[in-house]
Amino acid sequence: MKIAHTAVVTPHRAGLYETTRDLVAAERALGLDARIIDPVNSGRQGEDRGVPIMGPGWLNECRIIVSHSGLSKAMLATDLPVIHVMHGRPHSSFLLEQAGKIPVYSYLAGAADNPRFAAFVTYWREFLPYFRLLLPVDKLHAITPPVDLERWTPDGPGGYGFHGHKGAVNVVCAEVWRDDKDPFHIIHAFALFAEKHPGAKLHIYAAPQRGNAWAVLRSRLKALGILGEVCDFVSGLENVYRAADVAITSQSMATRSVREPLACGCPVVMAPAQAPYTPYTVNPEHVEAYAFQIAQALEADRANCRRRAETYFDPQQSAHEMVKIVQGVVDGSF
Repeated sequence: MKIAHTAVVTPHRAGLYETTRDLVAAERALGLDARIIDPVNSGRQGEDRGVPIMGPGWLNECRIIVSHSGLSKAMLATDLPVIHVMHGRPHSSFLLEQAGKIPVYSYLAGAADNPRFAAFVTYWREFLPYFRLLLPVDKLHAITPPVDLERWTPDGPGGYGFHGHKGAVNVVCAEVWRDDKDPFHIIHAFALFAEKHPGAKLHIYAAPQRGNAWAVLRSRLKALGILGEVCDFVSGLENVYRAADVAITSQSMATRSVREPLACGCPVVMAPAQAPYTPYTVNPEHVEAYAFQIAQALEADRANCRRRAETYFDPQQSAHEMVKIVQGVVDGSF
């Protein structure tokens, strides 16, 4: 079966794209002819780590569209059924539209009334109660959030030096700052942790690039000598996680800031989650308790971290679950 996945092609820069690529690669490993089409830049063609990137002409050969980044005019002009994958958190999507930025909620409401949209998929079962209020219940599905277990692995270079900012203890935060959730609280938790762990450094990736308040917070961390490497979006995070002692996030869901470090064998501290991704869970706003969990995670069994990633984020499982939905749409059983 030939499947067109739509995603804006942004390697190493966007979790939505990386997750889509991981899913498509896993579907191809199962023998399906799944490929990516960029709905915004139709000239973006070629290959990304074994996954073909096609132009809109390839739609003529496909049986179905799996939409991650929306539909182009060429896609809307077809009569192919659509599966829409919701990569975002419902609250974040709501706030984006409330702020006049991206009309995600209105788009989903319109899709719910469009018969071409045959199914809606989320990677997080905990969000199904939210989407039930917005979308047809019989079209809602949840699948396993995938991560490329061959790329994100403990095996590989482990001597990353954080560009001269390496500490005695290296804690990494690569969580993207969103309107509904950001690393503000856990940065303060790290500062408490560092008081009891001399030489500890916090390395921040996907960091804000502007803002007066952020500049003040960053300067205070630097003045205390606990700020390590600070970057925007980067490639090569697998090397960072192999060298890190702990990764921290404010998330309670398995975002890439949870999946990627665990796959590399790096222990993760996160908010309490529905699944036991890690034993180190605590409310991020309880900064003293969070600081304690960072210290506990220093003693983690890194091999067990990897095993948890293999258990909860296997892309082959994700692909099997998605293919079942695709097949149900194509043969009319859904």
